[in-house]
Amino acid sequence: MKPYALKFSINGHQKTWELAKTFDSVAVLIYNTERKVFVLVKQFRPAVFVKSETAKSVPWNPTSPPINEYCTEAGKTWEMCAGIIDRDDPPASIAAAEVYEETGYKISITDLVKITTCVNGVGTSGAIQHLYYTEVVDAQRISEGGGLVEEGEIVEVVEVAQADIESFAFDEEKPKPPGCQMGILWWLNKFNKGEIGC
Repeated sequence: MKPYALKFSINGHQKTWELAKTFDSVAVLIYNTERKVFVLVKQFRPAVFVKSETAKSVPWNPTSPPINEYCTEAGKTWEMCAGIIDRDDPPASIAAAEVYEETGYKISITDLVKITTCVNGVGTSGAIQHLYYTEVVDAQRISEGGGLVEEGEIVEVVEVAQADIESFAFDEEKPKPPGCQMGILWWLNKFNKGEIGC
């Protein structure tokens, strides 16, 4: 992420806006049709931690960050499998690779259904996120996933039952990005129409 400022004029007013240059990304909603569960991931997100009540209760400032003993559930989010677009491969190719790296399920590009493309960080980065959906079975899971150890990734694979997915989407005790909620609502809409997950 690279911070920068944009100066512009709008309606006769001169403005300076602080922005952040970030990578675009992909995210994949994974549904295991055999066991009727959604496959998600949990990761520690420092930005979420510093906004948590836990962070407010310990000595913390930007020049003296908390050590690992404070990095508890307070900073973890529930997410769809996702990754940044940091190479020239097509988004769908990166999405398929992320599914394997993070969850251990081996899929192909043709297994992906495009949900939509949305804009994240509209006030800061305007980064594009490509949302996909895929269905898997247990036999496709050929590794434990967990992310790339050599890159320091620590990804916990979690499952949410189909029967619980709507309440999960609005459960404020399980923090999640809006893209995750959008993917779930897309699935529920398709499911209620009998177009998916039947």
